[in-house]
Amino acid sequence: MHPASDPGVPRPDLALHVHFADTDAIPFPTRSIVRGDALYCAHEPLRSLYTVQSGCFKSVAGYPCADDDSAPHTQITAFHLLDETLGLDGICTGRHESDAVALEDSVVRIMPVGILEPLCREYAPMQHALLAIMSAEIVRAARLALILGTMPARERVAAFLLDLSSRLEASAARAGEKSELTLPMTRADIASYLGLELETVSRTLSKLQREGAIGLNGRHLRIVDRARLAHA
Repeated sequence: MHPASDPGVPRPDLALHVHFADTDAIPFPTRSIVRGDALYCAHEPLRSLYTVQSGCFKSVAGYPCADDDSAPHTQITAFHLLDETLGLDGICTGRHESDAVALEDSVVRIMPVGILEPLCREYAPMQHALLAIMSAEIVRAARLALILGTMPARERVAAFLLDLSSRLEASAARAGEKSELTLPMTRADIASYLGLELETVSRTLSKLQREGAIGLNGRHLRIVDRARLAHA
């Protein structure tokens, strides 16, 4: 049975998009991050959580190599789109586990944990929203493990495109805007996230376009046949 039709396998086209709506009325400060700069770095103390007001970020984790003289291996572990929350990786240990790097000029809303914690204790809906956001991150990490551990390259790329388009559409619908799928990340970023070679990602995207599943013009992507892509 194909994974997309197996009821025991999570569907990649079901977005895990949880908006931290209960903080909207609170005048938290914002911060602008220039493309390529880090919002925070691995091992820095957790001071705040952040929601993306505009732009996009990637989380980059580093792992030591067996050879002590070699540079650490790095891999992109997440992409954070409009309205999504960053900084959750620091809740367990009090320190961030990855770098959060802006993929384009971006703006984030800063929510200091010293303020969030008492608010969550006093206001149950806010606590529930934060738990939902954390749960979504856990499920998304499990999906990535499934993709990397069981899916061939073609299915990895298709699952990534379905997840990305669903998340963008969810944020656009909440804002009452028309969703346009523009890839903020490079093909090299996608390859790192999916554990593939750059050439493999490029070939797979080209093949999906030839088959009529997607339309691709530079970084502008259109899902032409969602059903075909879901069963890639």
